Amino acid sequence: MTCFCELSHLAQMALIILTWLGVLAQLVLPVYRFFHRRSVIHTILDGVLLYGLLVLLCFLVRYNRHVPQSDFHLPVPALIGFLAAAFAYSGISLCREMRRSKREINEWSVKEAIDDLPVGLLFADADGHIILINRKMAELSHLLIDRLPRTLSDMTDALASPPPESQAEAMTDVADCYRFRDGRIYRFCRSELDGEGLSGYVQLDAHDETEIYEGNIRLRENNEELKQVNLRLQKMYARMEDEVREKESLHLKVWLHDTMGSSLLTIQDIKHSSSTETKQKLKDLKEAVGMLSASRSTAKGTFEEAQQKAKQLGVKVTLDGYIPPDTMAEQLITAAVRECVTNCIRHAKGDRVHVKITEKIGILRVQITNNGQVPKGQITEGSGLSSLRRSVEASGGDMKISHRPAFALTLYLPRKEDNL
Repeated sequence: MTCFCELSHLAQMALIILTWLGVLAQLVLPVYRFFHRRSVIHTILDGVLLYGLLVLLCFLVRYNRHVPQSDFHLPVPALIGFLAAAFAYSGISLCREMRRSKREINEWSVKEAIDDLPVGLLFADADGHIILINRKMAELSHLLIDRLPRTLSDMTDALASPPPESQAEAMTDVADCYRFRDGRIYRFCRSELDGEGLSGYVQLDAHDETEIYEGNIRLRENNEELKQVNLRLQKMYARMEDEVREKESLHLKVWLHDTMGSSLLTIQDIKHSSSTETKQKLKDLKEAVGMLSASRSTAKGTFEEAQQKAKQLGVKVTLDGYIPPDTMAEQLITAAVRECVTNCIRHAKGDRVHVKITEKIGILRVQITNNGQVPKGQITEGSGLSSLRRSVEASGGDMKISHRPAFALTLYLPRKEDNL
């Protein structure tokens, strides 16, 4: 069997180099384990193997340099087998340690995870010494003070008053926010940590609030636009109220003109009538006066007031149902009753008006009838009924008029005040 001493000089140098590489490989393994897993057993085993390789390397180098010593009768196959086993052990162990470190949580994995965060983080102890700073906070500190901070006060002092040569400026409209040279806006927050073993530790974090800040600016601009639109709508509504008021005034003038004209004609006719016709003419005049005393559909008031006014005109108004008090529905029902009382006197020649109210799914059904003459044909809406219809439809309701088998005015009104 060939021994090391029988090899040529080049072959001996090759084995020496392989042994030296084995020493390096075995040296990397305990160092890696020291930083990632401090296992006593593995450290002892690695130390023994490293010591053996170093002793072997010393013997090989001394013999190769012809240092006086007894012949080193080491079988070459055994030497190569030992070196191969050492390389295999170091390589396999190192690969296992690397895979295990990726699956387990340790100091390095925590540091790597914190460095990957988009939020800047800095932790300091009770004396202000920095114990951990991630990559994002390091970048911000370079922009703020042009170096890594040594203590917490280096960052807090710079944030309290950014240096003139720094690449950051404090925001005046938002507290604790700073705009950096790249246009990004960061909010810095300092907080005291609490919990077991954390007393006295301080955390300083920096959040990127560029999108939030820009979104707030756009929101303020949109609110300003909406404010202007609201002002224009208010002006438009004001003009609409004026137009409605003018139309109602015009309808009132027309109604008064027709009624007064009819009354004057009746008075003039009475003056030229015989005594036998005077009674009938006075009755017609009474009807005209009743028309003038009746309210139009836009007038306000309570149902009881409408009953009293109708009683003065000789018409009895009865109610079957419930009217919600102090609502738009009550105003519309009151206006409809007054209009029906007037029409009962003028056209139907009756003396009784009946109001029936039912409710279904929040809708009031109001039916108004009288005991007068049945209309001979389709009812033509005058200014009073037309105005009443507009008021009802504007409130979200509906109005129907029927003449068969008898006159009936039906309203469908939302019960809730906010729907009117």
